[in-house]
Amino acid sequence: MKKVFESNAVYHSSKDISASGLKDIFSQSVNYKLTRKNKETDAMRFGTAVHDLLQEGKKEFLRRYYFMPKLDLRTKAGKEVKAEHLKIAKDRVVFDSQQGRDLFWILDNFLKNKLAVHYATGIIEQSHYLEFEGVPVRVRPDCHSDTWISDIKTTREPNKFDFKREVNFRNYDLQACFYSDCLGYDPKHFRFIAIRNTYPFDNGVYSLNEDQISRGRYKYEKALREWKHYLDTGEALGFYSDELNKDGSIIL
Repeated sequence: MKKVFESNAVYHSSKDISASGLKDIFSQSVNYKLTRKNKETDAMRFGTAVHDLLQEGKKEFLRRYYFMPKLDLRTKAGKEVKAEHLKIAKDRVVFDSQQGRDLFWILDNFLKNKLAVHYATGIIEQSHYLEFEGVPVRVRPDCHSDTWISDIKTTREPNKFDFKREVNFRNYDLQACFYSDCLGYDPKHFRFIAIRNTYPFDNGVYSLNEDQISRGRYKYEKALREWKHYLDTGEALGFYSDELNKDGSIIL
């Protein structure tokens, strides 16, 4: 196993399959994974900023992010002021001042939750490259120690019942089990730190139950088999499944 600290850009440039790729395969197909064009949304940008703030702290965060005051961009003066701020920001990531207030509110609430702080204190974003089940894979936990792995998730509703549905819908269970099994951890020791991305910006720490672990393993094992089929044959089927009728139709 290769372990390295590297940028997100370098990590995501690897052709080795990741949990994100397996999610695409499980929810859609290998062909979808290969042809999908990633597009960063505002929600994704905000989620990345939350990760960076909670893991790096405010001082380091402000070296890479810049907050611009609200401006009336319908006017020439507003556009000129914006241009001046962009010069000051240089290569920093730019958010508006309201988003800045929201982010620091999230940080304040996070620091009040000792359990969340505990599971965000360890080895941060270390890339791991290995062969798993005969397939080159890569995993990059948000944070891990010798005994646990954690992952920060921004969400609209961090309460137990809503986040449980989100774990299944977004295939977070697949990710948790894949990371755990690849790195030799018990999935029971995987922790999600769920952060509400809207007011009042509360949070919670969650683990998987036995049913979720079984389902998460089923998901990644099925997707991994389909990816291996592609690597072995070069055949990227639109919808490949182990559960077929004799005529080749897929059993729903």
